[in-house]
Amino acid sequence: MRQPRPSPKGRERRPPAGGNLALADSAALADMPMPLLEFQSPTAAIVASPVTPVARQTMLIVTLLVATMLVVSAVVRIPKVVAAPGRLVSTSANILLQPFGTSIVQSIDVHEGEIVHKGQILATLNPTFARANFRALNAEVVQLSAQRDRLAAEASGTTYAPAHPDAPQRLQAAIFASRKAERTYTIENFNQKIAELRMVVAKNEQAAHIYRQQVGVATDVEHMRNQLQHMQVGSKLNSLLAMNDRLSVSNSLSGAVATAAAGERDLAAQQAERDAYEKKWAADVEQKLVETSSKLIAAQQDLAKARLQSQLVVMRAPRAAVVLTIAGVSVGSVLPSGGKFITLVPMDAPLEVEADISGTESGHVHVGDPVTVKFATFNYLRYGTAVGTLRSVSADSFSPEQLPAEGTSPLPNRPHVLYYKARISIDRLKLHGVPSGLRLTPGMPITADIKTGKRTVLSYFLTKLLPVATDSMREP
Repeated sequence: MRQPRPSPKGRERRPPAGGNLALADSAALADMPMPLLEFQSPTAAIVASPVTPVARQTMLIVTLLVATMLVVSAVVRIPKVVAAPGRLVSTSANILLQPFGTSIVQSIDVHEGEIVHKGQILATLNPTFARANFRALNAEVVQLSAQRDRLAAEASGTTYAPAHPDAPQRLQAAIFASRKAERTYTIENFNQKIAELRMVVAKNEQAAHIYRQQVGVATDVEHMRNQLQHMQVGSKLNSLLAMNDRLSVSNSLSGAVATAAAGERDLAAQQAERDAYEKKWAADVEQKLVETSSKLIAAQQDLAKARLQSQLVVMRAPRAAVVLTIAGVSVGSVLPSGGKFITLVPMDAPLEVEADISGTESGHVHVGDPVTVKFATFNYLRYGTAVGTLRSVSADSFSPEQLPAEGTSPLPNRPHVLYYKARISIDRLKLHGVPSGLRLTPGMPITADIKTGKRTVLSYFLTKLLPVATDSMREP
């Protein structure tokens, strides 16, 4: 039989000699099917595999991706936030309890950090001085009130007769009776003298009237005696006797008229003296009434202060609060008037945030900006936050070296540069999942994120890169 002729593909290839060996291998590998080539040499299969369209457009895709990122960064706006550390504070000022006057501490019934309720006793002072002053002023007010009532009765002309008199009122009633008797006696004495003078004046006027009639008769007798003398019927002696009688009666008339006039003057003087006494008595009563009323008003005011001081001996909490500080005194210590004793922080007052804004970022914030409040004691991602509004910013900056106010503690993350104090109102709490019985208290540290506006991502990177480009390599 005739043997078949081997095909060229099945013919055994002999490797060429010398430098043509690599070319022969490459040509052989290129002629192999891809499955056989992947089995024979994976690397050669990868090299021999055709380039995909995606691979051919890699540069274009990268370029488009960069361009898209630039466009998105130039279009998408993100919020600008100024982070400010702070703490919760009460909208009401701390309550400072002070002694009204110099007092001795009798007992201290609370301790620092204790929660007290309205009306709860905080401390007691020695009441000796306050009560003694109160009793003395109370007695003075009672005495002045009785004296004022007695003088008012004298001024109005009524009778002073208290219904249930006490000791001061009985004393003033006795004084009223004595003064009334004295006034009545004096007025009666004046009236008696006036009546006597009136009688004297009336008597002299009556005598003068009689003397006038006698003068008329004596004048007629003298005239008749003179006529008889001219007619040579009567003697001159009779004429002279008639003249003497007329002159004598005229003299008596003059004396009676003068005495009556003097009596009228004495009567007028006595009446004026009586009226002056009554007016002076009334004026003295009015003056004493005014002075006593003024003293009574002053004493009543002092009594009100003494009553308040007596009540302040027992110091009570004016509202629900937490005891912040207690002065370093003990039972038996002497507290000066107006000295600081107990400081309370109100619990029922609304809370707000006091934040410290760094001076380098203060130009971005404005009153009315929305604020997100994050509580340091609660993870905001788990428990939520609070929403507020920037209410005020201090007009001047503060130095970090300035000590905090009494009763407060410095914030651990307070800015180390000049900062401004801001007040932020808490509009809405968005806490959730917090422990039961949680109560926000003044002093809790927080972080306030103040939203000052929006900006693009590109502008953010430019603001970080441009200063490096513009401010670098400028050193001398």
